[in-house]
Amino acid sequence: GHGNFCDLNELTAFADYKLPQVLRELGVIEYGKELRDIIDQEITIPQGSPMEVEIRAATVLAVELLKREFQKMGLSYISPQIDYMLWSLGQREEFRKKPYHKTPTIYY
Repeated sequence: GHGNFCDLNELTAFADYKLPQVLRELGVIEYGKELRDIIDQEITIPQGSPMEVEIRAATVLAVELLKREFQKMGLSYISPQIDYMLWSLGQREEFRKKPYHKTPTIYY
C-alpha cells in the first residue's frame, strides 16, 4: 500500500548539516585546515561547491564504513538507521561543540 517501502536498505545516509558535525566530533571524519577554518569561522559554503560536495561525500562514505564495521561486529543496520542514530546524537549538547557547515540550500 501507500507508504510501504521494501527497499529502504538501498538508501544511504541523508547527507545534511547535522551528521558531518557529529561525525567530526566523534573523530570519524576530519577536515583539512582550509575547510576546517571555514566551518569553524561559520563562513558560508556555496551549495554545490567542491567543499560542500566533499562534506556530503565524506558523510555518506563514513556512514557506509560505519555500517561495514557494525556488520563485522554482528550488528545489522541499514544506512538510514545509522543516519538516525547519528542525527539523534546531534541533538545532544556534547555533539554541538564545533559548528556545522553553513550552506543555504533547499536540499537538506
